[in-house]
Amino acid sequence: MKVIDPKSTIIGILVTLLVFSTLGLRPKTDELGHLVVRSLTIEDDRGVIMGYLGNGYMQTYNQQGEPTLFIGTGKDGGGYMRAYNGNGDESAYVGTGRMGGGYIRTYNNSQKETSYLGTGSDHAGQLRIYNKEGETSSYLGEGYYQAYNQFGERTLFLGTGTSGGGYLRTYNFDGQETVYLGTGADSTGQLRVYDAAGETGSFLGSGYFRTYNQFGKMTTYLGNGRDGGGYLRTNNKFETETVFLGTNNSNEGLINLNDKFGQSFWIRLNKGD
Repeated sequence: MKVIDPKSTIIGILVTLLVFSTLGLRPKTDELGHLVVRSLTIEDDRGVIMGYLGNGYMQTYNQQGEPTLFIGTGKDGGGYMRAYNGNGDESAYVGTGRMGGGYIRTYNNSQKETSYLGTGSDHAGQLRIYNKEGETSSYLGEGYYQAYNQFGERTLFLGTGTSGGGYLRTYNFDGQETVYLGTGADSTGQLRVYDAAGETGSFLGSGYFRTYNQFGKMTTYLGNGRDGGGYLRTNNKFETETVFLGTNNSNEGLINLNDKFGQSFWIRLNKGD
């Protein structure tokens, strides 16, 4: 009959307890309770590294060894994530900016940025869309939207003014304003059309319409007078009145023709006999 050595039994029990305590096995279970490692590398059956975890970040790779995903902590202490396409080129970035705000960036296969969604330098949210060359094509900010052409010139603005009213502006390919449609300083709606030099060519306001020449002089007025009657005025290039057709202060029809100096030479009142 074989005799069990008590010393061997005690040593075996102590070794078992030491192994269990080292691995962190929970009492009466076979589950790992707590495992501490400096890094962890994951390989496939061929020995190709597919993932790495350590030093505050996680990295994954495809079968060709190209990085596909990075999640970790940046130099400024903020977390971020980078995604890569099959060629190992960055395709998306999600993380924290230098000023503490979060943002998302996407890139095309030419490594040109295509979109930005996040917090701007004014601490407000913004969305930027870029063309294939990486130039801004549209921008959505706090209360407004802007569009740009292929030369980087702004072509459209839609948003809220400093006085709280909404408006729309369009621009030509040189960045010169061509149309304004929105709320004016008097809180009424208005439409302005500009010429090639950026000067007002025509103006439609609340109850009246005006046209201007290339020198900025008003040439036509069609609208309501102060007393509520309608009238039409035409001016020469020096803004001197040449014709008046409309209602006078006596609520009667009036036609007045002036010479180039603004002096009347023919007046017609629409009065009965």
